[in-house]
Amino acid sequence: MSMPSIIFLVTHTSRGGVQELWENLAEGFRDRGFRSDLLALYPAETAQGRTLSGWRYVAPRKPTNVRQQVATVRGLARILKEEQPALVVTAMPAANVVAPIAARLAGNGSRVVVTHHSPTDTHHPLLNAVDGFTGSLDTVEAIVSVSDAVAQSLNRKPRRYRAKRRTIHNALPPHVERQLTTLAGPHARRRPNGRTVVAIGRLAAQKNHPMLLRAAVHMPDINVMIIGAGPDEAMLKELAASLGVDQRVSFLGQLPREEALARLAAGDVFAQVSLFEGHSLALIEAAKLGLPLVVSDVPVQIEGTTAADGTRCALVVDPTDDVGLATVVRRLLNDTGHYAQWAARSRQLADGATFDATMAAYLRLLPPSGLVQ
Repeated sequence: MSMPSIIFLVTHTSRGGVQELWENLAEGFRDRGFRSDLLALYPAETAQGRTLSGWRYVAPRKPTNVRQQVATVRGLARILKEEQPALVVTAMPAANVVAPIAARLAGNGSRVVVTHHSPTDTHHPLLNAVDGFTGSLDTVEAIVSVSDAVAQSLNRKPRRYRAKRRTIHNALPPHVERQLTTLAGPHARRRPNGRTVVAIGRLAAQKNHPMLLRAAVHMPDINVMIIGAGPDEAMLKELAASLGVDQRVSFLGQLPREEALARLAAGDVFAQVSLFEGHSLALIEAAKLGLPLVVSDVPVQIEGTTAADGTRCALVVDPTDDVGLATVVRRLLNDTGHYAQWAARSRQLADGATFDATMAAYLRLLPPSGLVQ
C-alpha cells in the first residue's frame, strides 16, 4: 500500500500568493506521508524567462497559437497518464480549464479539484465561460473558493458546476507561523514604533496602489513602504514623483519571504486597498503580527477581516477615497488607544486562521478510490 500522489498545478509561476500557498500545501501533504508535486503549464513571462526551483513545467513557454495550446493539453495528459495522481489541485483560470480536459484524455481516474482565488468576473471572459463547461465534467471532484464572496461569483455557472462548490480559507504554514510569532514577540503590546504604512502585493491594477500614493499626499509625516514587483512598477514610481511623495514612498521590490515579513513586522499599519482579492495571505501575515488593518470596502475584504463571532477586525475605506484612507491612517497613528483597539482586533482575526484547518479541508477532498494506489 502506498499513499496517493497529488499534483498542485498553476497556469504559470510568476511569484505570488497562489504559488506560495501551493508550495505550502504540497509541503503539508508531504509531511503527512503523501507524494506531492508542483507543476505549471509554463514559466512566467518575465524578462529573464526564469523557472522556479521545485516546480516542473508542461511547456517551455506560454502557448501562443492553437497548435501549441493543444500540445500543452496533451503534454499534461501524458504526465497524468504516466504518474497517475489521485488528485490534481489547480489554480489560475487557464490551469482550471486545461486540467479537467487533460484528466479525461489521460483516462486513468485522476480527479481534479479546481480552485478560485479571486472573483471569476475578473477573469478573461472566454476562459470564464469555458470554465463553466470544464468544471462540470465528471473528472472534477470539487470547485473550491477561498472565500464565500468568491464562491458567490460562481452563481451563474451551470447547476452541475455549482453543486461541487466548497469554501476553504487560506492559512499560513507552521514554519511561517513560527517566524511570525518570533517577530511579533517584541510587539506583544503593539504600539506604533514610527509612522510607516506597509503594503504587500503585486504592482498591478488589482492592488490599487495609486490610491495609496494619492493618500500619501495627505499624510506628509507618514512613510509608505510597498513590497512587491509587477508590470506597474515604472508607472507607480512616476506617479509618486509627480505627486511629490517619492521621498516618503519606498518600493522594495520582490523580497524573500523572511525579509518581507521582517519588514512588515517593523511597520505600524498594514494597508490593502485592493479592487478585488481572494483570501489574502499578506493580510493574514499582518494580522498574526498584530498590525492594525486597513482594507478596501469590497465583499472579499470584508469577509476576510471578519472574525468567526462576527467582529469586524479591520478599518474599511472606499477604494476610491484617498483622503478617507489618509484620515483613517492618521487617526491610528495619532491616537494610541484607537491603535491598541485595532491591533487587538487584528490579533483576534489571526487566532482563527490555522493551517491545520486548511490542510484538513483539502484532505477531505481526496476521493476514497485515491487512498490506495
